[in-house]
Amino acid sequence: MPNANPRWLTAQETATILDATSADICRLLKIGRLTGVKRKQPGRAGKAQWLVNPKSIEQEKRRSARP
Repeated sequence: MPNANPRWLTAQETATILDATSADICRLLKIGRLTGVKRKQPGRAGKAQWLVNPKSIEQEKRRSARP
C-alpha cells in the first residue's frame, strides 16, 4: 500500500529523479509544470528551499516520456 503522506522532495532531489538541473526544476516550478512550496530554513537568514510535490514529479515524468 503506498504511503498516504509521501515526503516532499527538494529541488536537488527532484533534479536527480528527472535527470535535470536545479535551474530546470525552478523553471518547471515557475511555469506550473511542477507544484511546490518555498520554505525558509531556520537559522539561515535570507535562505529558502523549494519542496516539490512528489505527485507533480510523477506527472512530469509521464509528460516527458511521451514521444
